[in-house]
Amino acid sequence: MHFEHPWVLLAILLFLFCQKRCPLRLDMLYFPRIGLIGKFSRKGSVIEAFKWMAVTGAVVALASPVVTKEMTPTLEPGRDMVLVIDASRSMDEEFSILTREKKFEALKKILKEFIEKRERDRLALVVFGEFAYVASPVTFDHEMVAKMVPYLKVGMAGERTAIYDALAMATKLLKNSDAKTKVVVLLTDGRNTAGKIPLQVAKKLLKEYGVKLYTIGVGRPGDYDPEILKELAASSGGKFFSASDPKMLKKVYEAIDKLEPSLLKQQPVTKREYLFSYPLFVAAMSLLVYLFLLNRSET
Repeated sequence: MHFEHPWVLLAILLFLFCQKRCPLRLDMLYFPRIGLIGKFSRKGSVIEAFKWMAVTGAVVALASPVVTKEMTPTLEPGRDMVLVIDASRSMDEEFSILTREKKFEALKKILKEFIEKRERDRLALVVFGEFAYVASPVTFDHEMVAKMVPYLKVGMAGERTAIYDALAMATKLLKNSDAKTKVVVLLTDGRNTAGKIPLQVAKKLLKEYGVKLYTIGVGRPGDYDPEILKELAASSGGKFFSASDPKMLKKVYEAIDKLEPSLLKQQPVTKREYLFSYPLFVAAMSLLVYLFLLNRSET
């Protein structure tokens, strides 16, 4: 708490000075039985206390006490992003003969870092193999999404690859989204070998719901169909990437991070709460009690 006009508090000192140096001229005032004021003002009485409460309260109210609070603005959905991850059996393989690290383990490390950077977006996670399921709905709770990544396992959604089913599920997550931008990032190391949704339906859903798609093909040449992934990305205004090792995969996610920069944090809002009404109320009530006691003492 602070005072907007702290110099006004000096009026209390002025009142103290006048109390000592400027005696009350009763002959200059018109008040019923005004002599009683002088009588009680010279005593350390209850009436004297109420008089000082009235004066102090009025001065404090004039000084305008204020409590300032910084309010963090509510996060508004500016961008919704769904991360679609291939967890089919082939993701348990190594990138290549030269790169011995397994694709899925490398992906989890990079994905966790990517999630932590997207602090101003709402995120969702879809995992697919032979079928697709929602591992996390669209949420601002990035910590929860990041903690879920280490528990993802190869084969947890079946052995084969249902790319178009996963895309359909991701776009449906964004169907009722009120975000300005809707993005899906799909990663796979294979071709569509399962599922019920055809390619044309997946493309139609992307267009219908206004979703931009980024596709990532990982692994050896020939493992995945780059032409299909390019076609899907291009149909939605997105882009296709390929990664043959963990370093390239990390660069791909960094590139997507730049193409879809996280929303800027809104500036904190300063809220001011004026408290002058409280000391003013105390001053008014004290003055009323003071006058009441004076009149009562007359009888």
